[in-house]
Amino acid sequence: MPSVISTLHTFDTVYSADSVEWCPHPPYQHLFVCGTYQLADGEESLTSGNSGTKTRKGRILLFSYDLQHDSLAHEQTIDTPAILDQKWHPKSAQLAVVTARGEIQLYAVREDTQQLSHVESLRIPPEDVDCEQLTLALDWSNDGNRAAVSDSRGGVSIVSIEEQGMRHLHRWKAHSFEAWTCAFDRADQNVLYTGGDDTLLCTFDIRCLESPAARLRNKSHGAGVTSLLSLEGHLLATGSYDDCLRIFDTRAMKSSLTEFNVGGGLWRIKPNPGRPHQLLCACMYHNFSVVSVGEDGRVVALDAEYNEHGSICYGCDWSYRGREEGGEARYFATCSFYDHKLCLAVLKTEE
Repeated sequence: MPSVISTLHTFDTVYSADSVEWCPHPPYQHLFVCGTYQLADGEESLTSGNSGTKTRKGRILLFSYDLQHDSLAHEQTIDTPAILDQKWHPKSAQLAVVTARGEIQLYAVREDTQQLSHVESLRIPPEDVDCEQLTLALDWSNDGNRAAVSDSRGGVSIVSIEEQGMRHLHRWKAHSFEAWTCAFDRADQNVLYTGGDDTLLCTFDIRCLESPAARLRNKSHGAGVTSLLSLEGHLLATGSYDDCLRIFDTRAMKSSLTEFNVGGGLWRIKPNPGRPHQLLCACMYHNFSVVSVGEDGRVVALDAEYNEHGSICYGCDWSYRGREEGGEARYFATCSFYDHKLCLAVLKTEE
């Protein structure tokens, strides 16, 4: 049956908004964060321009959503350098943030206040001390002991999370231009996928971190590779500036199983927590779309479109609460850039 999306709440983030992450851990599943990036004068994109990092300001906005009373509350604002990406730790209520200052920051939810508290920050060693290097994206390993971080100089780093704190293990040159995205393989944590502005989708074996082995450099994308998502069943979803969602079989990645044009450039892909093959897509210059991928990865169907935003669609994520009896999530948050707009919406199946 067809689905429709209804807006429940909107919020002005003041600064340009580019990421949304909903906490997956009880008892904090009512919490989510929105990351912002205030562009300096003369900048046209997240990584353009030669202005110093001091002019790129950001904020973490913490929200709570009361599902029973349909109430959205802005709980906390944290001033930071401009934010490019955020991810909750897979095992605990800790939030990792990557910024325009070239660092990864770690925050934790305090039990008493249910607000975020800064734990520590770690700067990724720059390729060239005289050149600006932004951290662009991050992903956690399944056990949460490592994080992968990509940067604007085409590099990818592995950071370990230890009792003494975060430690930078190694950085290598993965792409000729910006390394927009990175993702661990969910079935094999020794495999890391990366995507760059050079149009390449790369696969690395990271068992030997001092010399990560490039297993594959896929050239099937028509523009920069901007998003990656490892799915169940040996599937990998990719997004690109060429407007296409691609599904690959990770056992044979020379070509994709299918391509589906979502329009506008695909910046972010988020799986439904209760139905992992249903994907929420941030289609930059078009809208937010919900699509379903067949179990074999060969069929992609459009479930619903969300056209509430009037600017670049960058951030989105599903809530882990409010699922139907079958386990599917229905509530999600989205955000867009120049109109600095955050929306909370619900996906409903028409009778």
